[in-house]
Amino acid sequence: MNRLHLGAGCVLAGFCILAIAGLLWVIDVPAGRADEINISRVTEIAQSAQQCPDQLVFDPTSGSFMTSDNLFLPTQQGNNCYAWQMFIAMNWPVSSSWPGTPSAAGEPDQNVSVENWGVPENPTSPLTSVPVWGSFKDAQAIFLPDAAKPTDWGVPQAVPSGCKSDKMLLGYPAGSAKILTTLSKNAVNTAHRFHLSSGTRDTQSDEIMEATGGWLTDQNGNLVFFERKVGKVEFDYIMNNTLYDAADQMRVATNADGRHPAGLSLPSGKFLRVPPTEPQGQDALGAFEIKAAWRVLTGQSDIYDRYLTSVAWLKRPDTGECSQEVVGLVGLHIIHKTDTFPDLIWATFEQVDNVPDGQATLPPGGYSFNNPNCTGPDCKPNQPRIDCNDQNQCKDLYPRDQPVQVTREQALTSEMDTLNAGVAQKIASQTGGKSVFQYYKLVNVLWDGSPSPPVMEPGANASIPLRYGTFESEGNLKVANTTMETYIQDQSCDFCHANATIAGSDTLASDFSFIFRDAGSAKNPSLVEEVKQFMEQAQ
Repeated sequence: MNRLHLGAGCVLAGFCILAIAGLLWVIDVPAGRADEINISRVTEIAQSAQQCPDQLVFDPTSGSFMTSDNLFLPTQQGNNCYAWQMFIAMNWPVSSSWPGTPSAAGEPDQNVSVENWGVPENPTSPLTSVPVWGSFKDAQAIFLPDAAKPTDWGVPQAVPSGCKSDKMLLGYPAGSAKILTTLSKNAVNTAHRFHLSSGTRDTQSDEIMEATGGWLTDQNGNLVFFERKVGKVEFDYIMNNTLYDAADQMRVATNADGRHPAGLSLPSGKFLRVPPTEPQGQDALGAFEIKAAWRVLTGQSDIYDRYLTSVAWLKRPDTGECSQEVVGLVGLHIIHKTDTFPDLIWATFEQVDNVPDGQATLPPGGYSFNNPNCTGPDCKPNQPRIDCNDQNQCKDLYPRDQPVQVTREQALTSEMDTLNAGVAQKIASQTGGKSVFQYYKLVNVLWDGSPSPPVMEPGANASIPLRYGTFESEGNLKVANTTMETYIQDQSCDFCHANATIAGSDTLASDFSFIFRDAGSAKNPSLVEEVKQFMEQAQ
């Protein structure tokens, strides 16, 4: 490891900061080891919550806009700043060539300037642009019944049966309207019939369950819909190894063919020592997974200008009902694998009106998931919607149109509040106060500060729980989103994801990703059946 020793000749504070910032581009600084190069105090100054907003890049033609690794300092402050940079890049409008040109999926529109980023053409109408991540591949379009081959990258998901498709949906280009069919963050293949987070049997499709505890209903009585998206590098990895079939997941995870010594290991974004001079190609970016939560906003046009909005077909998996609605983004996970973060960096964001977070005034339209005036036994915060006995027989505790009283159990730190306020002000100043993205906040970032990541990760035959090092977060808080981990806010992302397995095994790790669990198998259907039988025997 290279070490940097500051000589006595460096006496001017301003010069020191500039010199160190420049030198950090050209040395290898392992995550969490800033103290070993004697810059802990300078790191705090150079990457503080106050300075981060001015370091963010809002230019899609810049090489520092969407990057394969963290260009900021390897500290919590630097990773918080990188999380915001990912948020900006992922929510930039996708190339206007998509969906007509499928290969343009995942590419930011370089003709959009920051002045127009997130600014509705009409504040009482939904946005007509699609964010970069919105063009990513739907997980449910990858893991199909009987392990059928998925459609190519950038091909939009087909409108579900029972939904009438129009050429133009409220101004949306044909083919780019969102399709939402799950009320669960972790919907799985119904053939598996058990919860990802708990390993318990389902009495109903996991599509209507949140991470655990049931569904989520907002204060208007509308169910929240979820979606999971996969970036191009991860999609290509799945396709090149036919990992949409459980039999091939087993082959790769165990290195049965002698070609996968790393086991099932998602591609990492390339390590960066200097800012790229031009935008990186998608093949260099590494694996991205996106998880999003949406609430119905139809008929509430007075608050459209506070949300990333979309037109969506909503098909309820429990009733089969299908409707065309305007939806607003309320929660977003961005998960990225890089050389610096071999066990991923986990960033989670929320819309600012979700729950009370010390705001001085009630937001327009009230809180989405909290009623400050709620009284009575049904107002106890964060109550699961279902109850399961020792035989894993589950029953509904509440009607699905009854609002959930949600509160945040892990309060944001003052450092995070300062950062979010600064970023919101920066976005407002760049967009004349019109961007919907000034109404989003970073909740926390989870990352591994271990100085010595494994040489080969995760490795053939890696088993759960998958552990590399020590995960860190802002304030050492549990990292949870009130819309996606409503009922388990006392656990961080890694707690569950360390136990993610491939579809054909109850022990073989899938590199922290739950999406592989959705696969069936055409080559060896008994693999999934064996796991199903194992779960039945374990009850």
